Amino acid sequence: MLRPRWRKVFADVWSNKTRTVLVVLSIAVGVFAIGAIAGANALLTREMTAAYMAVNPADITISSDPFDDEFVRTVRRIPGVADAVGGLSVGVRFQIGPDQWRNMTISIVDDFKDMRINKVYPVEGAWPPAHRELLVERASLPLTGAKIGDTVTIRLPDETLRRMRIAGTVATPNLAPAALTNQTYAFATLATLEWLGRPQYYTELHITVTGDRFNKEHIAEVAALVRNKIESSGRTVYFTYLPEPGRHPAHQVLQPLFLLLSFLGALSLFASCFLVVNTISALLTQQVRQIGMMKAIGARTSDVIVMYLVSVLLLGVLALLLAMPLAYLVAAGLTILISGLMNTDVTSLAMPLEVWLIMIAVGLLVPLLAALAPVFGGARVTVHEAISGYGLGKGRFGRGRIDRLLQRIHGLSRPLMLSLRNTFRRKGRLALTMMTLTLSGIIFISVFSVRNSLQLTLDDALKYFNFHILGVFNGFYRTEQIERETLAVPGVIAAESWGFDMVRRVRPNDTESDSIIMYAVPAETRMIIPTVLEGRWLLPEDENALVINSSVLGLEPDIKVGDTVTLKIDRRESEWKVVGIVRGIGGQAMVYTHYPYFARIRGFTGRAIAVTVQIDPSDAANQERVAKELEAHYKSVGMRSMMQTTAIIRQQNEIFFNILISFLLAMALLLATVGGLGLMGTMSINVLERTREIGVLRAIGASNGAVWRIVVTEGIIIGALSWALAMIVAVPLAKVISDSVGMAFFQTPLSFSFSIGGALIWLALVTIIAAIASLLPAYNATRLTVREVLAYE
Repeated sequence: MLRPRWRKVFADVWSNKTRTVLVVLSIAVGVFAIGAIAGANALLTREMTAAYMAVNPADITISSDPFDDEFVRTVRRIPGVADAVGGLSVGVRFQIGPDQWRNMTISIVDDFKDMRINKVYPVEGAWPPAHRELLVERASLPLTGAKIGDTVTIRLPDETLRRMRIAGTVATPNLAPAALTNQTYAFATLATLEWLGRPQYYTELHITVTGDRFNKEHIAEVAALVRNKIESSGRTVYFTYLPEPGRHPAHQVLQPLFLLLSFLGALSLFASCFLVVNTISALLTQQVRQIGMMKAIGARTSDVIVMYLVSVLLLGVLALLLAMPLAYLVAAGLTILISGLMNTDVTSLAMPLEVWLIMIAVGLLVPLLAALAPVFGGARVTVHEAISGYGLGKGRFGRGRIDRLLQRIHGLSRPLMLSLRNTFRRKGRLALTMMTLTLSGIIFISVFSVRNSLQLTLDDALKYFNFHILGVFNGFYRTEQIERETLAVPGVIAAESWGFDMVRRVRPNDTESDSIIMYAVPAETRMIIPTVLEGRWLLPEDENALVINSSVLGLEPDIKVGDTVTLKIDRRESEWKVVGIVRGIGGQAMVYTHYPYFARIRGFTGRAIAVTVQIDPSDAANQERVAKELEAHYKSVGMRSMMQTTAIIRQQNEIFFNILISFLLAMALLLATVGGLGLMGTMSINVLERTREIGVLRAIGASNGAVWRIVVTEGIIIGALSWALAMIVAVPLAKVISDSVGMAFFQTPLSFSFSIGGALIWLALVTIIAAIASLLPAYNATRLTVREVLAYE
């Protein structure tokens, strides 16, 4: 049989089921948030890393002038190279409807049965593909509008049309997700390459290194040796890509997302602790006489402390029983969802042991720590103090400055006045409840502000690119011809020729950076309205001036305005002075320089390889129409081009933005739930403590409706006060969160925009939450009879 003290512990937990349920739910929400996020992060990291490493991804990818198998064998003999294979990607378009085409990248594979680097695996259909057939990457197939066995029309860069059969689908996790990038991928044999009209040579080197494949410095050293070998053979290196060693390409996006979600999850747990403090404080206040009686018959302070802490541990155990299964289900669901978006198969959903241990530790220790202060404070009460309580309301109202201020208010109805005074009766409890709701409101408003800021940043970036269509030609043409032919297309109102190249920074220690896009633009360009973060934009008199975007700092963080940097362009090194830093978009590292100087040092004076186009009207449908007409017109005059619209750029970025905001909004709603539970717990405690007062009201004729209105009005007043406080704090904090999101994902703060709409939505939501949270306590209050009140102690 249980000893009396433990029977009391279980009785305290069981006697007021509403209070127990609210505390358990509040703790469970916090544990659930921590567990679901930590679990999903652990599962995704494990599964995506395993799937990525299983394809033996290239440690180094280099694009250069054409080479053959003999040169690949030469590269394999370079110290530090474990293996190297040649590759080639052909950019084509496939027809998805009448006069409707979508871009596709076809990767050529020499031997599908002996793929040593960047492996692909069969999913459905034929393996390997026959001559003149395609294997489509599985996530890309829905974008083609076709199915396995269909024959599709392919348009090659030289405008030749080919009919190819889709033989099957394949999977590989090391490609950018088709669902997020709107890109399609396919694979074909080397023999098919010749049928497509391309010589059988390679333009890509895929390399793995010996030694430590997770050491980026070692990989960079090997890449430098390979680049030097390529350039010493008279070939130009156009692009070098060094992925994060051992990490799935999506890791750099998912990791900051999970860090942000973990922070919000910790806040939800922190907010739930306020309800624990409130509940334990109220329980101790209620049981002061019981504590006095226990001490009078010999209980020590330590005995009382242990009893109440065990009560908290019991609540934590109940919360864990509820939260842990739900956290696992959500973590598994998120893993399946995100893995699907990232084109990765999940082989196991077994949650790592450390995640279970984290949830247990959080569910038991955090509420215990939160309860220490009220438990230690309440357990120290003396027998004399315990038996000296008196009067309705225990004499707590009327002593403070706020109380005296409220007493001066006149003209309000008596029920409203009573609700107002009751709100401030327990100021400590009110403060904790307000902190929970205020924190929920701050995060909710901040999430909407981040959404507005992301949208504003995208708008600023697309205004920064003050054109609607970008065209890249297959060679250099005279700038006069480019602009003349462009302006000949109806709807075009302006055109500007640009230079373009891939460059690398030569660092002071003689190592080289990854490839960076260089755009050469007229200093008086109308096609760029840059957001200058530091320094200035290009001037007409500039020559070797360089403006970098903020994404470059993610690769080369030591660069500052005023520095002189060395760039390698077409195997030649030259000095450039950094005069400014502008906001980047989409994480792509770009630099800008003055077109006349660039054309002179590259030997392309008077010629360009790209054109930027403004049109009117500039809606997405017209952009698509004019882009097609431009391609057709260029083709008619012997110029070949690939066009991209800013509407497509916006669409691709908005997909990612919407995913990010969905996760943040889910966490904000979770915090709002915690706030609502906290308020409901506070109102339940208040009703319980005011049992005699409610009985007096009923005895002098108060109706159920009057009692109900007093309780609900008090809850709404607390909600409104928390909204006002949240508004004060949300403005600066939303800016901090917005800046943090920008730095985490784009290496620069977002263009901040405070969400008035979000603030108004939270006002409506917190009013509804407050009203709903007060309904059950109000209902319990209306059920109290005068007889029950007189029997209450």
